[in-house]
Amino acid sequence: MKQTYEEIEETYIKTLKGRAALKRLLKDMAKNRKQMAVLIASVMITAIAATFSPLAIGDAVNGVADRSFKVILDFSLLFIGLAMIQFASNRFRVISSTILAQGTVKNLRDRSFKSIQHVPISFFSKVKAGFLISRMTNDGETLGEFLTFQIPSVVSGMTTVILSIAIMLYLDFNLTLYALIVLPFLSIFTISLQGKVRKNYLRTRRTIAAITGNLAENISSIRSIKAFNVESYTEERFDGLNNDNLNANIRASRLSSMYGAIVRIIEYSGIAIVVLAGAIQLKAGLISIGILVSFIFYVQEFFDPVIQLSQLYNSYQSSIVGVGRIYGIIDSKKEVQSEGEINISTLNDSIVLKDVNFAYDDSDALKNINLTIKKGENIGIVGHTGAGKTTLSNLIMKFYTPQTGEILVDGRNLSEINTESYRNLISPVLQEPFLFRGTIYENVKIAAPDKSENEIEKLASDFSLKRIFDKLPEGMETNVGELGRSLSEGQKQAIAILRALCRDPQIIIMDEPTSNIDPYSEKFIFQSLEKFARERTLILITHRFSMISLVDKIIVLQDGKIVESGTFPELREKKGIFSQMYDILYGNRGESIE
Repeated sequence: MKQTYEEIEETYIKTLKGRAALKRLLKDMAKNRKQMAVLIASVMITAIAATFSPLAIGDAVNGVADRSFKVILDFSLLFIGLAMIQFASNRFRVISSTILAQGTVKNLRDRSFKSIQHVPISFFSKVKAGFLISRMTNDGETLGEFLTFQIPSVVSGMTTVILSIAIMLYLDFNLTLYALIVLPFLSIFTISLQGKVRKNYLRTRRTIAAITGNLAENISSIRSIKAFNVESYTEERFDGLNNDNLNANIRASRLSSMYGAIVRIIEYSGIAIVVLAGAIQLKAGLISIGILVSFIFYVQEFFDPVIQLSQLYNSYQSSIVGVGRIYGIIDSKKEVQSEGEINISTLNDSIVLKDVNFAYDDSDALKNINLTIKKGENIGIVGHTGAGKTTLSNLIMKFYTPQTGEILVDGRNLSEINTESYRNLISPVLQEPFLFRGTIYENVKIAAPDKSENEIEKLASDFSLKRIFDKLPEGMETNVGELGRSLSEGQKQAIAILRALCRDPQIIIMDEPTSNIDPYSEKFIFQSLEKFARERTLILITHRFSMISLVDKIIVLQDGKIVESGTFPELREKKGIFSQMYDILYGNRGESIE
């Protein structure tokens, strides 16, 4: 049976469940001890002041009954003093809870972002980018609101309930028992709904993640959507996801509203019981009118936090699902880069692939690959689309690990070499280079932050790339726009090549570097690469042959296997696969490729 996306995602991102997520969250929050201490102190002071207010009101009522102006004045002033204490401590609570909450969310987002920088490439082939964005933004926002407004309510509510019960027991033991008689019903009702509430809020988090993913996908592919005139189709898909989110939120809201209404009924039942029992005791002369009034306030004081806790419970379920998803990103399996691995600073001899096999799921991509790339050698890897060219470069870049066989770098197994130190030797130039919002200078500096603008400009001139940028209105100060949309394909590729050159790598891997560019740009890019590759190792992956004169040796892949290798003249003379591919592009077009 085919796996759903949620099942596939769960294999890569293990969502932390309930108590485990809460325990870890509290541990992270406790790292900010100062704000945690201020928050707890201010919340408890607010709760204590609020709890003693009904007692002051009750004593003031007794003063009214006894016609004692002094008692009325004293307890009225006490009530005002308690209110001022609540105001001051509540201000500290709001400030400290905001600092603590937003600091915690920032820390989680930073760790999540750091985590996704170090997961294997295979992670991104299975997990949707939009879902990751939703986890880090939407779930983070929900958590921030929960920590800022709801957590203080928990501490305050628990403190209020404990103090209220203590004061009620002090005032009258029997009446307290009557007030608490409804608690078992409330507890049973809350526990019975726990599973349903969590399930509903997990559904809302998943549906909003689906919306975020679809939105990111549509915005990034808007040109294709318009070109194929499929706006109506994409609108229908988005509307369907939006409806799923609407229905999930309605279901969650219905359950939440039902819970709140029933808790209120239980509360009013408790008040009615207290009034009835209190009236009987008042008539018997066992309590004063002030105690009965205080008890009525205390029952409300007692149930108000319970109502808040019921609302908090819904928010808690939503937030704990969110933070569990964020911890899932943080805990995602990283690329193997353990301590004690071998660090290398140069390629001394060669990269050797021995009996390498690799498959995506059940589909073989490379079969029994044996290849030696010597230092300073320029290798061309050619073949039809799907032959395994890019997979081979991904293995050399250590994006993937061979399922069988091994890759040796200067005689050492690549799995034993520190990934970061190894990739410092390499600069890749991809078929579709990714550009960040900013100027050309800023895009180049991402790979070489120590290079000045003058040094970058000199390199561009030395390698014949500057004249490509001179056509732009602001030269290399031009802002490339989102994803480089304000540039031509040739200009984007020139930036990618300049970015690679600025790193001064020992190995350069180029995957279809000129497949989408114009002949004018290709001419200057060819000149730059010809000069750059003279004393470096070049791995050129292509199914076009316009740049094949750059390489010393050509490897031909077909169906994941090396079927031919040799120099350009040798392969032309063989009249094999390579020669047939070449003839189809440049002559003898009627000839078929076996």
